[in-house]
Amino acid sequence: MTPDCTISVLHDVLRGYDRRFLELDRAEQDRLLDETRRFLGESGPSEETRAALPSAYRLRAFCIQRGLRDELERLIRDEAAGVAGGAVVVGGRVYAVYPYLRGVPRQDADITAEVGVDHRLDAASWKNGRLRLVGRAAVERVETRRTTVEVLLRDRDAGAEHRIAAEPTGDGGGEAFSAVADPAVLGPGRWDVHVAASALGVTREARFGGVRGPAFKLDETPRAIPLELARAVPAQEAQTATAQAAPSQAVPSQAAPAQDLEARLHLTGSGGHLTLLVGAATRPMPLRTRIRRRLAR
Repeated sequence: MTPDCTISVLHDVLRGYDRRFLELDRAEQDRLLDETRRFLGESGPSEETRAALPSAYRLRAFCIQRGLRDELERLIRDEAAGVAGGAVVVGGRVYAVYPYLRGVPRQDADITAEVGVDHRLDAASWKNGRLRLVGRAAVERVETRRTTVEVLLRDRDAGAEHRIAAEPTGDGGGEAFSAVADPAVLGPGRWDVHVAASALGVTREARFGGVRGPAFKLDETPRAIPLELARAVPAQEAQTATAQAAPSQAVPSQAAPAQDLEARLHLTGSGGHLTLLVGAATRPMPLRTRIRRRLAR
């Protein structure tokens, strides 16, 4: 059996150890465990095979191979209930911690590639032409009292990036935050909003807005950015919007707009991610033109 085939078969076998396993009677469980143990072999999966499996499946194989039936059932129950174990960071890598599991090889507990950022958007409000975002963000499963959060706005077309250091709020150890974005600094574009959380040397990033608090309400009303306000932004401050652009992309420096701008919020895509749209202000139709069009009907 080729390595790829072995990985595929083992993946399918271990996937069956979920709520369905708990619903089997004792004899059926014993039979399935014996068959799986024989498939794993005395030495267990190879390093290559284990590396290709998610941590949850590696831990299942560990329990099955060593006859840790109670621990296996607890692992399955916790996952079915949505209870995620804790994690520790060692040398920049993240390892799952299960107090009831002893002797787990470090590579089996390594979840570095699996952890993301846990985030929530609670509010988006406007004041004096600036956008204030309030929410929470943290590296998944890593418990710490020191989390640093940044809000990133990326121009979908030009590739420019603007980073905003968030201010911690409350006593959430940095997870609860607020950040203020100035559309006059960003300039025209479709600015997708991302959030990045850093803890203990580990940083994770995600699109922001897909998860929202129960009290969140989106105000899509366009907000005017007067021409004089946009022109008043210092050149050095305006250029921060393009300073983080990808090296392979040539992003033109931001020039002063030729007319008033307006900004509005939008939830885009199937996940409802937050986007800030900045563009030329829509000018109202002159009264004379409206009258002429009405008379021409």
